[in-house]
Amino acid sequence: MSDTFKFDVIPALKYNVTATAQQVHDQPFLYFQGADITWMLISSALVLLMVPGAALFYSGTTERRSTLSMIWLPVMTTTVIGLQWYLWGYSATFSSSSTRFWGGRDGIALHNVLLKPVGNPSGPQIPELLYALYQGMFACFTASLVSGAVVQKSRPGTFLIFIVIWSTCVYDPIARWTWSPEGWSNHWGTLDFAGGTPVHICSGASAAAYSVFHRLRIWRIRNRQGGNRQGVTSIQIQRTGHHNVTNVVLGTAFLWIGWFGFNGGSALGSNMRAVSACMSTHIAACAGGVTACLLGMALVWFQANRDTSEPARLSTRQYSIITFCNGAVAGLVAITPAAGYVPVSFSPLFGILGALFCNIALDLSKYFWDSLDIFAVHAIGGLVGMILTGFLASRDDIPQLDGFTTIPGGGLSGHWVQLGKEIADALAGLGWAFVVTFIILLVMEFSMHLMRGKTDPQEYIVADLDFIDEATV
Repeated sequence: MSDTFKFDVIPALKYNVTATAQQVHDQPFLYFQGADITWMLISSALVLLMVPGAALFYSGTTERRSTLSMIWLPVMTTTVIGLQWYLWGYSATFSSSSTRFWGGRDGIALHNVLLKPVGNPSGPQIPELLYALYQGMFACFTASLVSGAVVQKSRPGTFLIFIVIWSTCVYDPIARWTWSPEGWSNHWGTLDFAGGTPVHICSGASAAAYSVFHRLRIWRIRNRQGGNRQGVTSIQIQRTGHHNVTNVVLGTAFLWIGWFGFNGGSALGSNMRAVSACMSTHIAACAGGVTACLLGMALVWFQANRDTSEPARLSTRQYSIITFCNGAVAGLVAITPAAGYVPVSFSPLFGILGALFCNIALDLSKYFWDSLDIFAVHAIGGLVGMILTGFLASRDDIPQLDGFTTIPGGGLSGHWVQLGKEIADALAGLGWAFVVTFIILLVMEFSMHLMRGKTDPQEYIVADLDFIDEATV
């Protein structure tokens, strides 16, 4: 770079400073940058804004009977997981321990979590309590994504019990191995900036497991009823239409805005790396929305002209706002693991490929009975993002924008082994989330059988069918 810039004033920096806990307590402004604290507080609020965004998005894409439940359940899930994170979730994920999958006892109920410097190991750090707040919002949002899998499948009370166990056994271990300095994936050198594996692949795979388990459960109930029960065939958890398009648009807007804190805040400070991450996030979302619309236009044209030699006039369905919203969210998901590692010039590729592959995977979600396409959008979008990160991660320019981060780069920088690490981490997260989620559901089902041991099995099977037939969540 040959350009020369002149600065009239620059901030003074000090390196390798040692201080006691009491000194930090007495004068925290000497050890933490106010701009970093401000940005991380704003980012935490932005991530929390994504919860009502997901609630509105889910409510707009479900049947009318489930609308209120899909608004309520993600918010209720957030409150439950907020308490779980306070009591033991943060400790299990980030406290010091000899294992790479589970934390120690430090930090239970956020005990002694206050002013310890954490985050960036070689640059400006933030107070541990602020870090716990920010990461807690990630835990809440991930659980709220999984709540979309419950629509027309289970009762809210049962799901809330499930989600506490799920967060403890699925999210916390994956988040630890991804972000904790002691996690095996982090220690191995996997690059996941803002949660491609612990947030999106984890939630998508868990939603798929929830849906597969429900499908097997319905098959078992139908067999117990001899296949003659009327109404069982009405269990249609496939999407039959969009109840409220306005909710979908508002939900997408909340998600889009919140994603700036989701990705930009993962720089853990107010710096140019956060700016680059925010810009990449926005461009990827734009590219994903446009790609989805163009793909819809192509499909409409192909279907209209498949059986006739006359060119058909394209209808306005090709520009469906729902199609755009799905594509934009797919682009946001795909850029998540890469936002702080790739140049902005590569960000449209994440939106394009994310929207393309997520659209292809929609049929797979339908096969799973994943009514809200959580697997297609989040798991597949996260996989696309992780693979592209391994290929496109920059060695020099973007990571160093925070002033201290250095990485070996991805395949484009000559470090092809990074691509293998990204794929291995993504598949490990997908496999762990799916298998452990399925095991949790099996254990809960078995426990319910034990609690109903004195009840005629036919009675609770009929009760379950009545509940499911009503499509009430």
